[in-house]
Amino acid sequence: MKKIKKILLFTHEKYLKNKETQKITSFLKRNKVATELVFQSDLGIEIVSSGDLIKNTMDIKKSTLRSYELIIVFGGDGLFLLASKIAYTLEIPILGVNFGKIGFLVDVDKKDILKKVSEIITGNFLIDKRILLDAKVTNTKMETLKSTSLNDVVIHNYGLLRMIQMKIFINDYLVNVQRSDGIIISTPTGSTAYSMSNGCSIVSPDANVISIVPVSAHTYSHRPIIVNSKDRITIEVEKKSIKNTLVTFDGHNNLNVPHPKRIDIKKSNKTLMIMHPSDYNYFKILNKKLKWGGRA
Repeated sequence: MKKIKKILLFTHEKYLKNKETQKITSFLKRNKVATELVFQSDLGIEIVSSGDLIKNTMDIKKSTLRSYELIIVFGGDGLFLLASKIAYTLEIPILGVNFGKIGFLVDVDKKDILKKVSEIITGNFLIDKRILLDAKVTNTKMETLKSTSLNDVVIHNYGLLRMIQMKIFINDYLVNVQRSDGIIISTPTGSTAYSMSNGCSIVSPDANVISIVPVSAHTYSHRPIIVNSKDRITIEVEKKSIKNTLVTFDGHNNLNVPHPKRIDIKKSNKTLMIMHPSDYNYFKILNKKLKWGGRA
């Protein structure tokens, strides 16, 4: 594989002076790899060299970031999800270094960072393609918003602590009418996130499926459903529940959509390329992160 010469370093404002961040920046400079530092702040995503602020997909496409070959994220899964939007928009791979807690997506341990990055810039790595979800939300005013998610799209209650009622359609067929605290539409990547907390199975990331997972359903008969990724999913929120309903994409607060009437979800034509060290094994990661015991 070809050597990597231009890398985008993505972190949070609080990690800018972290010794690991400074260590890897100096290491890449010594190895004549061009870098650009980008960080998340209260203002948005800031590019250090230019001072430009990125707030949406159009800003990404117009930015100076287009020429980079790889994004390395220093943080937790939440920061990785944010950086993934830059990665799939620019169609470049992304690598995660764990500065957080568990971190299923950021699989490189910070103590191994120099060794792993050294291998990667010389072309010794694996590429793992993950499916994404495209969602279109229509509100009561028939206004629409579209977004793409790596982990999940969540329709849930907010404000009043009461259940919401929804109709769930798969390929235009009414599967059920559900009363619950919400519903999670998850990719295999998202199966170790919110959907796992609600009793759904962990799904191998290379599986072409989508999980539909109720959140605290009113009856036990409403169980998680795993469908083919080619299936189209539609959620219609009953009129009396609309004012207490919110849609969230990958858990990002700035992408919350209140008062949804209809949510259409399908597999995206885009994919996310996640880069891993050459010794990466998904089940080894599960064993380690979930403390299952045995050989880790």
